[in-house]
Amino acid sequence: MKAQEDARPESYLRTVRQFADHVLRHGRDTYGEASTPLFVDGFHADTHEPVSWHSGGERWILSNQANQQNLFRTLTGLSVLTGEPRYKEVAAEAVRYGLNHLRYGKLIYWGGHLAFDLLAKRPVYASDKGPQHELKCHYPFYELMFELDREETARYIEGLWDSHVRDWSNLEFSRHGKPREHGGKEPVWERPYAGGEVFFTGEGLTFINAGDDLYYAATHDYRSTGNEAALEWAKRLARRYADTRHPGTGMGGYQFNISVLPGVRGDRAIDQFAERLKGRRVMEATLSVARQIHTITAEAALCRFALADALGPKGAEFGRLAVEDLLAYGEHAYEAETASFHPVLTDGTRLTGLVMEKSGYYGRQGDTLKATKADLLQLWSYLKGFRLTGDGRLWEWARSMAAGTGLGEIGESPGAEPALHPGESSEPSAVFALLELYGAAGHPAYLEAACAVGDNIVARRFHKSVFLAEPNRTYAKLDAVEPLALLHLAGELTGRRKEVPVYCGSKAFFGAAYDGHGHMIDNSFIYSRRL
Repeated sequence: MKAQEDARPESYLRTVRQFADHVLRHGRDTYGEASTPLFVDGFHADTHEPVSWHSGGERWILSNQANQQNLFRTLTGLSVLTGEPRYKEVAAEAVRYGLNHLRYGKLIYWGGHLAFDLLAKRPVYASDKGPQHELKCHYPFYELMFELDREETARYIEGLWDSHVRDWSNLEFSRHGKPREHGGKEPVWERPYAGGEVFFTGEGLTFINAGDDLYYAATHDYRSTGNEAALEWAKRLARRYADTRHPGTGMGGYQFNISVLPGVRGDRAIDQFAERLKGRRVMEATLSVARQIHTITAEAALCRFALADALGPKGAEFGRLAVEDLLAYGEHAYEAETASFHPVLTDGTRLTGLVMEKSGYYGRQGDTLKATKADLLQLWSYLKGFRLTGDGRLWEWARSMAAGTGLGEIGESPGAEPALHPGESSEPSAVFALLELYGAAGHPAYLEAACAVGDNIVARRFHKSVFLAEPNRTYAKLDAVEPLALLHLAGELTGRRKEVPVYCGSKAFFGAAYDGHGHMIDNSFIYSRRL
């Protein structure tokens, strides 16, 4: 067993090194009239032809650095654990090029609807959205960006807030933004804030999956520059979601305003459900369906936990807010017997089985609202909450989720003998969840199970020197999480995990109109294709 343990870290590093060498060989920019240090977003697993997008009769070879942040984390972590600087160096070249040459005002051409075309060497954007900057659970690798260019990274983060925040007095913002110049007006972080009541009417869509990228960015500004004002704005925005919590249940909403776009539409929950749910306070800010509950209890919570870990006492509020969300949704939306979350109003009314009498944002006429099984990312989040607080309720819900996801019994109590059977699991989120268990409770079975999943990742997802969810997938996305999970395993086994760049559940994507298909998302439209 000892020999096997000693061999595993090197085995994981060997796999990640093979992937990285393959990416450096086939994934860099060799297109158009001149090459750059940039990477393609993905390529064909067999031919290495780059992923392209067709829009308005044009073909774009996509390079979207917001969708390459985990690749940069992987390359950096590989250099850290192997002592080979070349991997981090090529990541740094690409990031530095982005900071210097891919600017959109103070912003960057990246994210949900912006990219860079390597063929024509020009910025491109979704024709059906316009040149809108958008980050939603992207969580860029700000540590590397600040290391390379502190001034330009801080300038980007100021531009991010400046372009998205519509009203600084109450922090109404939009997920979409364009560069704005204010001439002689007060600096970004010195603007007045009043706070006040939530559920105000505005044109912005204050979705938490965009809000968490804003406070993630501002907090990293503080980490690198010591700017206390940026940290205070980050905390103000995080508190806005807490302000939506129902006084009886503690459940908060996915947004904190009522969105009304003049001449377009009103609040989508009111439009679709107000008549059906008379007597209840129904609006987008009080109605949580499966995908929204997932963001609140998984990605947004993991983001806040990462900030709490990074800042220590200065970040304790982020961790507390995340735990409070987990507890409230655990108490009122989670069903342990089925390991499922139910759609709810934040007053605690469960909406499972509700038939939609009209079509709208939440589904088509005749569809029903359904409960959804908790997944491994939510398991990881609840385990992080337990590690932070030791709250037994979080442990019990995590037990249920682990069983529901097929990982088995984590133990009646922390440190008790588990009965784990990771079996066929090759999900990188399982690695992070099991490593969290190991950190929280210390039983060696948790680490062994994490390694079993790591072995499965190598055996079942590593094909043709790239990571594919299935061996017959056509395209490889270079921003794969699997190699980063393997680096965290190698780091844990060698006592160096804290040196590996942090992953906190980011879900990068590009969404735009594609000729002949309408609006498509690259993850489902391209990376799910099969040979």
